[in-house]
Amino acid sequence: MNAKQRFMAALAGAAVDRPPVAGVVTAITVSMMEAVGERWPEAHGDAQRLARLAAAAWEVGRLECIKLPFDMTVEFEALGGRVDLGSYDTLPQDTGRVYDEPVPALPLAGFLDRGRVPVVLGAIAALRRRYDTEVAIVSSIVGPFTLAAKIFGFDNLFAWIALAPEKATACLEAVASLCLRYAQAQFAAGADAILIGEAASSGDLISWKVYRDLVAPRHGELCAALAGPAILHICGKTTRHLPFIAETGAAAFSFDEKLDVAEARKYLKGRVALTGWVPTVDPLLNGTPESVYTWATRCLADGADILNAGCSLPAHVPAENLAAMVQAAHDWRG
Repeated sequence: MNAKQRFMAALAGAAVDRPPVAGVVTAITVSMMEAVGERWPEAHGDAQRLARLAAAAWEVGRLECIKLPFDMTVEFEALGGRVDLGSYDTLPQDTGRVYDEPVPALPLAGFLDRGRVPVVLGAIAALRRRYDTEVAIVSSIVGPFTLAAKIFGFDNLFAWIALAPEKATACLEAVASLCLRYAQAQFAAGADAILIGEAASSGDLISWKVYRDLVAPRHGELCAALAGPAILHICGKTTRHLPFIAETGAAAFSFDEKLDVAEARKYLKGRVALTGWVPTVDPLLNGTPESVYTWATRCLADGADILNAGCSLPAHVPAENLAAMVQAAHDWRG
């Protein structure tokens, strides 16, 4: 199997010759930037530069997918929010909020032509032309709950969940069509799978009941409407979310070491591809190649269908540590 066949089969729950090793969140490091001569923040705003740098995860890091964009501010910026584009080793961050109160609908007319949205779509198309059957293109959207928190303010949204749940529901309804429109445009441009980034849905921030009642139904609606497979990413404590994640229709669930893996196998194994969960700081950033290899092998032994870091790679992960994670997947004969 080649890289694309292996990755897409793992997403579909089909047989593979070995688990793929991937980077479905952000998988770009400073050493990759140096290798291909592209860097942040300049690559965020130019389709060809974005494509060249995204491809470094495969060409340099040998991770078996190409993931873009690298940050979670594209939609926020296109809706009029202020964004700090960061530096050569830090990602863009949104500042403030766009609205102080729920709105009945977001201004979607022309959304695909605003801000960096056309840059992302152009980069996806360029990568599809170049890599087509060789390696999978994974693009991403900010999930509806996290996007609502960004647009309306985390403080507002969490207060409304507790005190005015109808306002929280209105917020998610307002962003749902935008999430779907942007994801479908990415599939049309050439993406093979979509990552739904839902950092704000972590059990560190919301209860399993809030996830069940407010967030999971939107994930289910979104996954059902998409033209291809979705990878749901939520880091942090998500163990109690698992019964409801299992019903969303996501092809894969990307998570970190805070999740109870035994519970993940119980609810998801054979239904949703377990994706992760080598810790990003210790060992990937601060450990040795030997410790990374040991951790990666542990993840595979515990049932990882797609070997991946638990979240975004820190920009200064040593190349030899990343290579050790890749080698663990190549050596695995479980």
